[in-house]
Amino acid sequence: MVRRFSCVGCLVIGFSFFAGLAIAERPTAPKLFPDNTLGYLRINDTRELRDKLRETSMGKLGEDPQLKPIFKELYSGLLDNLQQMQQEIGINLDELLSIPNGEMAVAVIPTKTLPAVCLLLEAGDELPPVEILLARLEERIGERGAIKKTKDVAGVKLNLWEDPNRDERQVGYFIHSGCVVVSSRIETAEKLALTWTGNAPDFKPLADNRRFTTILSRCVGTAGERPQVSFYADPIAIVRETVKQNGNAAMVAAFLPVLGVDGIQGVGGSFIFRPDDFDSISHFHLLLNSPRKNLMEVIRPKSGSTDPEDWVSEDVASYSTFNWDVKRTLKAVEKIVDTFQGEGAFQEDGIKKINAAVGFDFQKEVIDQINDRISLVQVFIRPAKINSGSNLYAVHLKNGSDFASYTMPKIFEMLKKQDPKWETSSISGKTIYELKMKDPSETIRAPQICMTILNNMILFSDSRTALDRAIATADGQNEPLIDSLEFKMVRDRIKSQLGERETSIISFSRPEESLRLFYDLAADPNNKDRVRQMAETNPMFKVLSNAMEKYKLPPFEVISKYLAPSGSFVYEDESGIHATAFGLRREK
Repeated sequence: MVRRFSCVGCLVIGFSFFAGLAIAERPTAPKLFPDNTLGYLRINDTRELRDKLRETSMGKLGEDPQLKPIFKELYSGLLDNLQQMQQEIGINLDELLSIPNGEMAVAVIPTKTLPAVCLLLEAGDELPPVEILLARLEERIGERGAIKKTKDVAGVKLNLWEDPNRDERQVGYFIHSGCVVVSSRIETAEKLALTWTGNAPDFKPLADNRRFTTILSRCVGTAGERPQVSFYADPIAIVRETVKQNGNAAMVAAFLPVLGVDGIQGVGGSFIFRPDDFDSISHFHLLLNSPRKNLMEVIRPKSGSTDPEDWVSEDVASYSTFNWDVKRTLKAVEKIVDTFQGEGAFQEDGIKKINAAVGFDFQKEVIDQINDRISLVQVFIRPAKINSGSNLYAVHLKNGSDFASYTMPKIFEMLKKQDPKWETSSISGKTIYELKMKDPSETIRAPQICMTILNNMILFSDSRTALDRAIATADGQNEPLIDSLEFKMVRDRIKSQLGERETSIISFSRPEESLRLFYDLAADPNNKDRVRQMAETNPMFKVLSNAMEKYKLPPFEVISKYLAPSGSFVYEDESGIHATAFGLRREK
């Protein structure tokens, strides 16, 4: 299956980012593909998608007068490096990208043998380039010994190619109503043609699949906007199909009910660009059976406070907080381990071995002290280095004072035995435990593993600078994130989308901070020299080097003015777990 005709793969992959507009004379993708479809990706309308992408912050960024020449230079260099591909398929990249002129969908459909990879592409007036691609496809298939035949299906001409010596080498396609429909299995191509003409007997479309509709009904915009891109998959059906093709996977499939993984009914989501008040919104939905069993019981988010703690400063690049039922998760893990290894195995082979390794009761003194909430921030340490990004984690505790007095000294003693470079210091009355390391080079930052107890939290970081700033913020020396206008805007959008529901996880991000790091690295003369050296052996770095030599980067404010904060949140409902991410709109 992997070595299916290469041109089929090129056609599917090359078009998979685009889609088209449904027309009344023919079925749209949810009506064309069957209800047992394994996986599905649809772009509703390529014309709308292109227009919406131009309106997004990144689209506007690419059109900025001071940046457009740089992007144009990079694109020209990319075209030069794709000359071989253009000669191979018979058209250039611009022509290829102009082909999708309406709906586009890719699906994987089960058959009696190998799954079929299918493509629906609405080309409209751009059919000539498609015909060129198909001619190249047929040429290659013929060179590999395949035999062509044609078949009429209710007035639709099917073009069928099959290698008599290799069952996996076959393809069928038809062109009708300005669309091309391709399948990697002949039998599926015929079924699609029957469905296309309304002659498929006892056909049940994907649109009538309850799991499919349940998932995608939860993945529309805040005002009911239709997604430009949607996707769906049936993970358990995919596993069963894999077992059918590979007998060695049968054992894995047999354990699915034991693990409770068969409770996953489906996954799916959508992408919506430029809806009201947003730059973009994306959805992901995990459809689950109820009640959950075994492994699915491990997934235990719980409602709780999502306000940033007092140590989180307003200048962080991102902030996330998770409310999680740790006790129920551990109970579920213990149940699974004991199911496979015998009653009491989790305690005997897990917890007791950990206790012996650390030298104290890990369950009692660490796990039992966790208070069901973990937060994470990302900051960027200056000067800019390749790994300037630093993470700081906060695990909420039931009693921070007791943990600092009794547990932390034991943890430090264990770490000190493993590496004598562990040291303690003090700042603002807080004891800092730190692993001292030196930077290996001017471009690489050495991780500074450190931790401390702050109020009822244990803070971990790979940067002493980040940890010190968190302590200073808690002491009132820096503005807290909770008072930031940008955070309040994101929090208000989260609340409006949640309605009466409660959330367990939220995140806040300032994308300009991540981009600032890349900007600083690109503007560094030393990095330009390194790119120039790599360009001698790598054509893509040559393109980048040429652009960096030819054009000077504008001030960072030219870039940052297009970027707005983003956020995300997770909640549970009667059908499963739903995650939503969004970017705010910045009008410029």
